[in-house]
Amino acid sequence: MIMAPNPNSQTITITPLFSGSSGNAILVSSEDTLILVDAGMNCKKIVEALNIVRINPFDLSAILITHDHSDHISGLDVFTRKFSIPIYATKDTWSGIHAAERKPHLPSLDNEVIPEEEFTIGNLGIVAFPTPHDTSGSCGYCFSSGSHKAAIATDIGYMTDTIFEHLRGCEGILLEANYDKDMLWNGEYPYYLKKRIDGNYGHLCNDDCASTVAALCKAGTRHFILGHLSKENNLPQVAERTVVRALQDEDLVRDRDFTLRIANRYVPTEPLILGDV
Repeated sequence: MIMAPNPNSQTITITPLFSGSSGNAILVSSEDTLILVDAGMNCKKIVEALNIVRINPFDLSAILITHDHSDHISGLDVFTRKFSIPIYATKDTWSGIHAAERKPHLPSLDNEVIPEEEFTIGNLGIVAFPTPHDTSGSCGYCFSSGSHKAAIATDIGYMTDTIFEHLRGCEGILLEANYDKDMLWNGEYPYYLKKRIDGNYGHLCNDDCASTVAALCKAGTRHFILGHLSKENNLPQVAERTVVRALQDEDLVRDRDFTLRIANRYVPTEPLILGDV
């Protein structure tokens, strides 16, 4: 059974509820602060996933949105109106969110995120950083509490210096490993879609994820979750093997120098707990 984080411990906990091209939602928590990052499954499935990790949706402190693609906001409309949780997103992402709404929610729930400017929700300091993706306002998030720091970075066409600098120094990171290049280019997707995914405003491939993880591990990060895997163009074992090989090439040993797990596509993944448990 997946357990909810201990609200009395000094930690940052990352619990992927869903992760992949089918939909994304991640729970980030610290003490009495509970933040949902993205709401890319329908409201019922998000509630079921939160119940599995013993979280009441009404107890959420906020929802952070990375960008306005459907696999990140498809459940937001209904979930927001049902539970009235404050939402945080960049200005351009808000345009996409409002365009996708079937019914308006309370305007008082809307909060604008300005990239590179820290804000606070509960006891978590948060900084959004821009990500190169094919929609305006796309971002990732860094979270800090005391001496602990974690990050979520998906939907990245390529690893920019800005993203890397935000990830450097984090104890734990959920990083995109969206596709295997051979599977993508030998697969059945039309050429324009293959080019979009493999382009500078698409997604991060296993190889680029692996080299980034190796560099971050050498810089001090110890805990990694691979997320947002493509259903058609990747496999968990392929992504895992690619990343582990890159780390082994740097003489880094699993469970000594780093830990690695794969976020499950459809059900909550065992939480990554950073700090004192």
